[in-house]
Amino acid sequence: MVMTPMFHPRQAIRSKTTPMQVRFERALLLVLNDLGMELVKYARLMHNYIDRTGNLTNSMGYAVVKGRTVMMHGGELHDGEGKEAAIKAAMRVARKCTTNYSLIVVAGMEYALYVESKGYNVLLPSEMMAIKEFKPRLKALHAKYETKLKLLVA
Repeated sequence: MVMTPMFHPRQAIRSKTTPMQVRFERALLLVLNDLGMELVKYARLMHNYIDRTGNLTNSMGYAVVKGRTVMMHGGELHDGEGKEAAIKAAMRVARKCTTNYSLIVVAGMEYALYVESKGYNVLLPSEMMAIKEFKPRLKALHAKYETKLKLLVA
């Protein structure tokens, strides 16, 4: 008696990989969220300007974006003008995103660029840290995903 499969082998693989893909996307969002928190913390630590009102430092924040939807945001310390400016700036940038996943780090006060142009550290240190940290974290996540996927499919 000959048995004929009622499905294609790729369907079986797809049914196993779809939950893994969902887990990978969740993990990616968490990696981006952790990196965003670290970048804002580092920017605050490395600033060398005198923050008389606290608004500029409080307006530093981040947003993790999927498509054009903000999935997570944070970094603002206290309620007030700085926090509102950070959220508005992150939302404004998120609406312009063209990639699937993005990490946005902002200093929401309108004078942040002016302060940085005068030679003071606002977001530049965190940008340099992001350049150094982003790829290794994504590679580590991808390697972990590939290992689990190989175990699952085998």
